[in-house]
Amino acid sequence: MRKQSHFWGKLFNKAHNKNVEVKIDLVEYEDDSIHYVYSPAFDLIGYGYSQEEARQSWELVLQEYFTYTLNKNTLIKDLQSRGWIVRKGNKYFTPPTFSWLLKNNHDLTEVYDKHNFQKSSKPITVPLADYS
Repeated sequence: MRKQSHFWGKLFNKAHNKNVEVKIDLVEYEDDSIHYVYSPAFDLIGYGYSQEEARQSWELVLQEYFTYTLNKNTLIKDLQSRGWIVRKGNKYFTPPTFSWLLKNNHDLTEVYDKHNFQKSSKPITVPLADYS
């Protein structure tokens, strides 16, 4: 089953006070009674015994990802390594398209081939450090 669904969330980086909003695709599926939320653009996954637990887990993983990459000053480099287009001057961020990810992300291809899933788009706020 593939249907569109939407849920919303924001992340704000108080330390750097800069944010860019982007829309990313999420893939939700179930395997052996465990629910998963996977973001191929970030290559991050959350899981739980319910869809809500999986979404909350994914949100936590995303926050930890931002915290770690901002502290290590590797966010931009990491995003670019995952197919993101980043223009530093105007803080322009474009996540890779779902079709590009299907060709270039083995984990997504495996989910696509082996599981029934729901794909949704989610606007998120990417916190930024000074990197200009």
